Amino acid sequence: MQDIFEQVDEQLEADRLQKWWLANRNVVITGFVVFFASLFAYVGWQDYRLRQSQAASEYFLVVQDLYTKGDHAGAEKQLQALLQNHSGHAYSQFGRVLQAKSLAATGKREEALQQLEEVAKGADLNLLRDLALLNAAYLTAGESGKAEGYVQRMDGQSPYRAHALELRGLLAAQRGDKQAAVAHYREARGLSTEGSLRARLESRLERMGGEESK
Repeated sequence: MQDIFEQVDEQLEADRLQKWWLANRNVVITGFVVFFASLFAYVGWQDYRLRQSQAASEYFLVVQDLYTKGDHAGAEKQLQALLQNHSGHAYSQFGRVLQAKSLAATGKREEALQQLEEVAKGADLNLLRDLALLNAAYLTAGESGKAEGYVQRMDGQSPYRAHALELRGLLAAQRGDKQAAVAHYREARGLSTEGSLRARLESRLERMGGEESK
């Protein structure tokens, strides 16, 4: 007797499921189609972005290498390709920073400063903005007030903070403020790891008699 009741319950449940499926199958099928279409579109978009980033990175490395070798004409050609094909990518803006340094090296300081200012104002990344500002500060190191202005616009937690402090130390030394220069060098040394920057800071502090308390 118990088996009969169980069979009846199972049949009723099967009937209910069948009715539910017949009433909702179009919605369920459409939902699955939309889900998998969205998933494929997302994966495709991510793959496209990855390929675009890789291409922009390759362009940038070529531009950087050509500038380093002194091939400014070749670098400019590759940079234009980078800007044209990946105008919205951060690598194109890093390329513009390299171009500004090249302009400055050929005596076009004002053009370089204008470009660095444009990069700083349009940068989505604090890292990129601070790099542009630091380079602008280096270019105006002979004008203490202007250089300080660029440095002060940088993020207080910038990865370039140690370099900015070194520059502030140099500016203070130019003004004859040895105490401030030593303080900036010491703070920069505290932020820097082993490498050329730390070696320079140690040397500057030694020359100024502020090498104690390392």
